[in-house]
Amino acid sequence: MQELEKAGIHGSFKGDSKFFSKNVKVSMMFKSNEWRNFSGALVEFEVSARSACHTHPQGQTLIVTEGEIITKVPGQKAFIAKKGDVISCPIGVKHFHGVTNTSSGAHIVLTGEKEGKNVEWLELVSDEEYENALKEARE
Repeated sequence: MQELEKAGIHGSFKGDSKFFSKNVKVSMMFKSNEWRNFSGALVEFEVSARSACHTHPQGQTLIVTEGEIITKVPGQKAFIAKKGDVISCPIGVKHFHGVTNTSSGAHIVLTGEKEGKNVEWLELVSDEEYENALKEARE
């Protein structure tokens, strides 16, 4: 049987400062269940906001819905994605994502889950690391 999950039914919350820099709003769209091993959420970032570095035990897909999203994997060139672009984060790959310093933005996240866990949070991204990633992505 199909299911309908009405917008807002799962609520939203402000991103915890242990895991995000600046203001971030996370609105859950759907949760994993017995037949779906991933969840979905809309993540909205104010100008210059970003996540801490993190990994996903089953990967993550980001669909940019607004603004410019920057993402960076250590040892790889940072890049900027725009509305309609899709970013794929493979299993276990350390990365961060957020918006640029010129606009707010948002993306839908589809995050895989393994043994009840979908993310391992690591260190916050410093202002210097963020600025360097922006410079790199714009070259």
